[in-house]
Amino acid sequence: MSAPRGHVTTGKASLVGGVVVAVATLVLWMAGATELGFHGHTVLVLGVALAAATGVWTRLADL
Repeated sequence: MSAPRGHVTTGKASLVGGVVVAVATLVLWMAGATELGFHGHTVLVLGVALAAATGVWTRLADL
């Protein structure tokens, strides 16, 4: 006889943590890129992609 399967619930802290990490990643990306002399839409798009990936990863890793 097997135990009933439980449903994994995600907490609000996991979502907030993912958003905070994403915002912090984007801020650090833009600060570093500006300091190194990189500007433009490409740098911004790459930063947003990196920030989204780290935010999602943080959200999923917290499960």
